[in-house]
Amino acid sequence: MKALAKGGFPDVAQDMLNIQKAKLTGDYLHTSAIIVGSGQVLSAVNDVNDYAGPATGYRLQGERWEEIKNIPGALDPNELG
Repeated sequence: MKALAKGGFPDVAQDMLNIQKAKLTGDYLHTSAIIVGSGQVLSAVNDVNDYAGPATGYRLQGERWEEIKNIPGALDPNELG
């Protein structure tokens, strides 16, 4: 990390340090854990599951849905046998 900081990448060095800190707390050990932009670890341990059944979770819409459904290499399901 020192080499990164001295080499002109202090932001990357800080991110690496934050990841090491997260590992020490143990939250990062969960397979579903992610580190968000603020350096906070979100995992099944510290992020409440507020799912309340069908149609209550995350829904892809608008521009993001168009981006995902128009993947250039996607196969046409009608052509699969």
